Amino acid sequence: MNGGGDFIKENEMLNNSVGFLIVKLSFPVMAGMIVYSLFSLVDTFYVARLGSKALAAITISMPIQILITSVAAATGVGLTSFIARSLGQGEVNMADNTAWHGVIAGLIYGVLFFFVGMSYIDDLLIFFSCPPEIFLLSKSYLQIILIACVFTFIPILLGSIIQGEGNTFLPVFAALLAIIFNVVLDPVFIFGLGFVKGMGLDGAAVASVLAQILSTFLIIGIVCKRQAFLSWSWRNFKPSLKVIIEIYKVGLPTMIMEITGVVIMLYINRVLADHSYASIAALGIFLRVRSLAYMPVYGISQGAMPIAAFAYGAGNLDRVKETIIKASILSLFFMGGAWLIMQYYPLWIIDFFSDDPSLTLLASRCMRLATICMPLMGPLLILYTVFQALGKGTTAMCLSLLRQLGFFLPLLLILPAYFSINGVWLAFSISELMSAAVAILFLIRLWRELQTGKKLALLMLFKTRYMSRRLLAWLRW
Repeated sequence: MNGGGDFIKENEMLNNSVGFLIVKLSFPVMAGMIVYSLFSLVDTFYVARLGSKALAAITISMPIQILITSVAAATGVGLTSFIARSLGQGEVNMADNTAWHGVIAGLIYGVLFFFVGMSYIDDLLIFFSCPPEIFLLSKSYLQIILIACVFTFIPILLGSIIQGEGNTFLPVFAALLAIIFNVVLDPVFIFGLGFVKGMGLDGAAVASVLAQILSTFLIIGIVCKRQAFLSWSWRNFKPSLKVIIEIYKVGLPTMIMEITGVVIMLYINRVLADHSYASIAALGIFLRVRSLAYMPVYGISQGAMPIAAFAYGAGNLDRVKETIIKASILSLFFMGGAWLIMQYYPLWIIDFFSDDPSLTLLASRCMRLATICMPLMGPLLILYTVFQALGKGTTAMCLSLLRQLGFFLPLLLILPAYFSINGVWLAFSISELMSAAVAILFLIRLWRELQTGKKLALLMLFKTRYMSRRLLAWLRW
């Protein structure tokens, strides 16, 4: 296993066709994430039965939950990228050491978020502009979530480590079982069954916590049972500043991107709180439905990351370019399909979550206006992922921050003054259009960096025979 040359020669991540690997690695994640999101929507459906206040309370609490998962996911991206690049170079012991650093980081984060969150929960909700009508609901829900946040970090980070080895199925399998367990428990704890007394919104939090605990033990069991590239020998763990730097060279910029998204969401909640808690509930429905639309692209990106990282680590730059092309085409296809449904059937979607005609109308208008340019986000997310896979986390961060702080936030400040609440929804679409235009420049720069040998003359791009050969090579699955 430690013979670098033999390891690389026998590694299917470097030798199988890119198209086959994208399908193999992406589709299990994609299918799992879609089902995961569908079950999450069922969770939202149960909460919606409690009324608009419960929906608004969850939406107000969402930034804290997103912050927890974002820190975990960002660290996980760094783990996946560095482990995959290390394995691509045949450095198996380095990958082993990196995995142990990830587990220890998860434990530290879990304890830290619990103590800080519980100590400042009132201040946080006030900072979130939580309306008085739902303050106690939101506080009680968040307290339960924070108690078990360590069980959020560990499964995400262990799943990222397994993905770094090129296995995208097992982490999704574990997460999927957990969400099914969550959905089964939701009606029991929310409405009550037998000797279990209904707890309302608190019941939804209890069901989530129990599901996270199950997911943690399940994925620990998977790691203990399976033998892949990593040995998980404690002897290979050596505290290393180099490993931490490599993880957070990708992970820290990703974390900044995610935290910026949380800050933006806080500001959106503040803007919407000036209208009504019903508008916050409408945003909550939209965000849950939009997350389902994004799941196929997240699945493709999770599959594309280890492929690109392995290829980059082995110096096969043409394979990196092929990964970008094929993953972007797939993402555009799936995102375009979701866009058609959300644009033409918003009322049908919202009816699943709302019996209130005014909330249904508000949420459907939100969905139409906020998704006008949504298909463009597919290739854009793939570009973010490839930058992260290549260890260029700062570049991915710059592109993301430009979208959120350079475009979305100014639009959020300007448009509501002219279009009222519709301006909030339009800010999503216009910022996506502007980001896609700028992303073309980032892609051109990356493409030049990946050009092997002498730089290709620009005129070659306009030669029909050359372009035909390249397109056929890129599109051959």
